[in-house]
Amino acid sequence: MNSSRLTSVATLLAICLAGCSSANKPAVTTTSTAKSNAKLYAISVDSAAFFRRGPQAGREPEKTLSKETVVKLIRPSFGYSKVEVVATGEQGYVSSEEIRPATSALLASVSAPQPNPLETPSSPSTESPVEQFNLNSSDPRLVPPPEDLPPSELPLPAPEE
Repeated sequence: MNSSRLTSVATLLAICLAGCSSANKPAVTTTSTAKSNAKLYAISVDSAAFFRRGPQAGREPEKTLSKETVVKLIRPSFGYSKVEVVATGEQGYVSSEEIRPATSALLASVSAPQPNPLETPSSPSTESPVEQFNLNSSDPRLVPPPEDLPPSELPLPAPEE
């Protein structure tokens, strides 16, 4: 009887300790990873209805999205999926049947850097661009270091008389 009671207590203690060790695991957040891993889709029809607050009977869409418009899938659904238009950041709903995964060529064209319209075109040259520095700055990192002290091997000054 005494050994069965000891076995029961040891088993209970092992279960408690095993449960406590799993409590020390760090919490995992999924909101940031879900946003960065969002899938990009493209409109697959010539014109897709876009609803900002969801489709409702008797209500016209706020706008239409043209074919190959890239959208980020926020919440998939059987009827209408919530998406974000990559170019404008607008969120709304489109028919799930009217979107398909975006091709790599389409994604490359979307992620390519857009030219700055305010930038003046420069003539093409073979030289690398020269970096410009403002050397008339009060930044202490640009001040030259002080001169070194003279070497310690100098002769001692003559004694005064």
